[in-house]
Amino acid sequence: MTTPPLPGWTALARHIAGARARLAAQAADPRATQQALLAQILSRHAGSAFGQRHGFARLRTLGDYQQAVPRATYDDFAPEIEAMARGEPARLVSEPVLAFERTGGSTGGPKLIPLTASGLAAQREGLFAWLDDLLQRHPRLMHGHSYWSISPATRAPEATAGGMRIGLSSDAEYLGDAAPHLAAVLSVPPEVGGIGDVESWRRATLAHLLADERLALVSVWSPTFWQELCRHAMLLKDELLALDGHTAEANFFQSLSPARRARLHAALSQTPPDWRAVWPQLALISCWTHASSAPWAAQLAAEFPHATLQGKGLLATEGLVSVPIDDDGDPVAAIGSTVLEFEDDAGLVFACDEVAEGAEYQVLLTTHAGLYRYRLGDRVRVTGFWHRAPRLHLLGRGHAASDLCGEKLTEAFVLQALTSAGLLTNGQTLHLVPRTQPAPHYALLIGGPCSADQAARIAARADTALRANPQYAYARDLGQLGQIVALRTPDLREQLQNLSLAEGQRLGDAKPGVLGRTDEMTAPRRLG
Repeated sequence: MTTPPLPGWTALARHIAGARARLAAQAADPRATQQALLAQILSRHAGSAFGQRHGFARLRTLGDYQQAVPRATYDDFAPEIEAMARGEPARLVSEPVLAFERTGGSTGGPKLIPLTASGLAAQREGLFAWLDDLLQRHPRLMHGHSYWSISPATRAPEATAGGMRIGLSSDAEYLGDAAPHLAAVLSVPPEVGGIGDVESWRRATLAHLLADERLALVSVWSPTFWQELCRHAMLLKDELLALDGHTAEANFFQSLSPARRARLHAALSQTPPDWRAVWPQLALISCWTHASSAPWAAQLAAEFPHATLQGKGLLATEGLVSVPIDDDGDPVAAIGSTVLEFEDDAGLVFACDEVAEGAEYQVLLTTHAGLYRYRLGDRVRVTGFWHRAPRLHLLGRGHAASDLCGEKLTEAFVLQALTSAGLLTNGQTLHLVPRTQPAPHYALLIGGPCSADQAARIAARADTALRANPQYAYARDLGQLGQIVALRTPDLREQLQNLSLAEGQRLGDAKPGVLGRTDEMTAPRRLG
């Protein structure tokens, strides 16, 4: 590189220096790291109502803690969280609650998750370890700009009954003192996230992105979020790049040279588009690559072969589970940020230093923000170790299951079955929904253009793949389950996105799953 790194990146690198090394030191002794973190959490919140009820002050080891505190779901914490939302102090935590964040619920609607200063600091430490590793391994990122997914402000500002904020006011509260450094290298300014109308937000976002020839890093949650932006770039190219346009976005492009505008239009007019010509410095895309996002991530990698595709760690609203470290393996357990336990199918619980490579577990969290032995609902597989900390591959939502006739289909199984059958290639969107009328059966919603014959063949192949589950095969053979009904749904991806928004997720967080709930989709067009 002949040009020096951008000052914002240099300042950020100084700010986060050492975070990766700290995680490496922690990973050398996961048991001691987790024990120290647990002691810190128990000491900090011993004075809370929950801490007093469970004797936090007298607990000394992880074993003591496991004996005193039962495994729990959100419903177990809901009464305390509702009290906190009314403004009652010291219920689950002793420190002040800064705000609440919504997360989508599977059946009970959106949940409120408390946010505290110590909880945000713990998540920040894990994020900084990832960024520190990223800049060390990909230093050319520091010579360009970055895009971090900013969802439109589709929700009006909210507060709880007690006047507590729902949602933080800006990313600066998540990033702390590092926020100004990152803001200095953004391709799209943060204020774009304040645009409430989705179409206006999309145009403003694309105006900045297409004008930025130095875009080097894209960090989004769902790969479909970035793919949808790129699709609209193609659809809006004539409007956005018009010399005589009258929109604010078109006027924005008047600062570009005619040669750059011509290159953009030519690149976006090709089939497929020449994304390297649009963003010649793009070096890395960070997004979900596991579970239901896997087929979209594979498609994105094919669309952007000149950029490294790096999988996200598991950062739930409830807490940080894993962070990407290195380019070659799955994300590493965030043992310095969250106390992690792993529950197997027999109900046995293992600490970070007790898990077995190749085994699958449900994740339990204990956080600085008042969740104790909390069943997150995500299922992971241990795929190896970084030093002695486990690497975790997200399989899907462990609780996302359908059981019409004893078949017990899970999100993880359906995803694996459809993938193995070659049905989730080339960007194909499929969504399996249980139906109870007129008799128990499954509907397979099929997105995109599809003929009746093609849809019928896809449904038949899906049925064959699902028969790998013996309970499903038994129910089908006995006639308890009817045959799969194919439903051609051209706007399926949009419907799934709208469903996620209705459940409280932000646009950039929407993750299309393959297994739905009974009658969750509205009037898709049936196979003709």
